[in-house]
Amino acid sequence: MKTNIIYTIALLHILLFTYAAVSKILDFENFQVQLGQSPVLSIFAGPLAIVVPATELILCLLLMIPKYRIIALHFSCFLMFIFTLYIILILNFTSFIPCSCGGVLEKLSWTEHLIFNLVFVAIGLVAIVLHSGTKQTLITIAVGGSVGTALIIVLFLLSESVMHKENPFIRRFTPGSAARTAKTDLRSATLYIAGATLNSIYLTDRKAPLQVYEYDVNLQNRKHHVIKLEREDFPFKALQMKVVYPHFYLYDSTVPIIYKGLVSDWKANIVTARQYNFSDIIFVNDHKAIFRGQIPSTRVNTLATISNQDTTTVKTNNALLQKQIDGVFDTDGTMQYSYELNKLVYTYYYRNQFIITDENLNIENRGNTIDTNTIAKIKVTTIKKSGDTKMATPPLMVNNLTTITDNLLMVNSLLRGKFEKKEVWQHATVIDVYNITNQSYLLSFYVYDENGFRMKNGYATSEALYLIAGHYLSKYSFGQTIKTAIKKQ
Repeated sequence: MKTNIIYTIALLHILLFTYAAVSKILDFENFQVQLGQSPVLSIFAGPLAIVVPATELILCLLLMIPKYRIIALHFSCFLMFIFTLYIILILNFTSFIPCSCGGVLEKLSWTEHLIFNLVFVAIGLVAIVLHSGTKQTLITIAVGGSVGTALIIVLFLLSESVMHKENPFIRRFTPGSAARTAKTDLRSATLYIAGATLNSIYLTDRKAPLQVYEYDVNLQNRKHHVIKLEREDFPFKALQMKVVYPHFYLYDSTVPIIYKGLVSDWKANIVTARQYNFSDIIFVNDHKAIFRGQIPSTRVNTLATISNQDTTTVKTNNALLQKQIDGVFDTDGTMQYSYELNKLVYTYYYRNQFIITDENLNIENRGNTIDTNTIAKIKVTTIKKSGDTKMATPPLMVNNLTTITDNLLMVNSLLRGKFEKKEVWQHATVIDVYNITNQSYLLSFYVYDENGFRMKNGYATSEALYLIAGHYLSKYSFGQTIKTAIKKQ
């Protein structure tokens, strides 16, 4: 009788492990992706994708052999106990719950999985009791339970630490972090977002830079404004606008004029007739700006502040941007300013690094994006006739567009990470979110193409990310995970 019960229990484990292992092998890529999205096992996804089904198949073979059946049942119980602890940790101690496993078991909820696993642990213990007695079973439970619990806790703590601080290019797509909640057709592909508040989004046209379109946060109502310049007799080539509520600024890097006005009346007055050149600029407050320019003697990029409070004062910090190849292309990147924290964040285009400074360009930290490109993969050449430096080959773009809200830096990366499906990247791009207060990676979410158009411009507030793809303006509202991360600053 005992032998038959033990044999039946072993057979049930054989069926379970055979089915589970074969399902994982047949859908190996999906299984690996699911492990990569696990908040406990992310960094171990590669080896575990092989080890887990291999272990299940080995246990099946051992359970078939009478000589090794009891020892195999001990390990079967231990394995199911590990799976059970994993589910308990997922349900109670992680920031999100990932997708379930594949096959028929995918139809079960995580709670149903927990009950299912507990049943197999229980019947496995019944077999061990029948063979070895209660005392030996209690010893097995004590030892196996202690080792299993310690193992799961260590895996969880190690995975969380590596994911946030030393990420091996594994993205974490937390469910519900951001979702598109509104979209409107701009009927023009030359508009870009100049700024936003919690109530309005301001767009202007590259071809008609004095035309401003103000949308409400639901993208349903639109107002049209026309900027009136104090003077218009300047040879502008590419006039640009930025809104730093309640002000707006107009500038052109080829003309030594900067305008400033209020969004309440859209009248722009000249606030500075500068004698410096810049390729990008951030307006910190009424009297200060931060700009990227070039050192005249070497032409390499540098960052500087300009203050107009009493007299015009320009202060450069040539040590911030670190040269790797030419000092021009290899230090190129995006500038964003957190008005809530008074921090500048400079993100390199071609390497996995961003720089954090205060409003006076005093460096505070250097952080890394989660890809592995520490050195810019670019090749430059100098044209002998003109002396101009140009790209000799197409560069590997790492960090494309950026935007910031409070303590969260959002980076549009162009590189596919580990365990990410090629099919998704054919019609979507990704936003990686970093916490600049501790230079850690938080999570990622996909931004899907709009009618074949890829994201080309974005602006974040504490409530949502607004972006333009082609001639469409979309709103991606933030979920609780991102909102909570902002509140924890």
